[in-house]
Amino acid sequence: MSFTRKTLKILALIYFVLGIASLVIGIAGIATGKLESTYGSNAMLAAAVVIAKGLIDLAAGVAGIKGANKPSQVDGAFKLGIVAAIATIAQAVLTLPAFGGDAINYGAFVIVVYDLFFVQQAHAIKAENKDRL
Repeated sequence: MSFTRKTLKILALIYFVLGIASLVIGIAGIATGKLESTYGSNAMLAAAVVIAKGLIDLAAGVAGIKGANKPSQVDGAFKLGIVAAIATIAQAVLTLPAFGGDAINYGAFVIVVYDLFFVQQAHAIKAENKDRL
């Protein structure tokens, strides 16, 4: 297994954990109502966005693990990584007013960079796989 495939697998495992954490936070926020104190009237929208981002992260994690193990199937990880980056930007925009513009911007920037690194690794595996054929 090449270094790129190992890196993608590690990134995919992190995605998997982040997806589960997002789902737990979103569902717990809805169940306990604690998101209302942070997001106010946008609490349900914020919870829906966090849950959707969690599902996208889970799907990207599964596709990344699958693509790292079988390079011919890495295209799904590539596409889901792009969707995850777009979802992170959407999450940052939708939750921006709740945090006063500072905390979410830095976190979202780091996560978008992570998403794009995941996409880059998936693309490198696609190129590696083309060279092999």
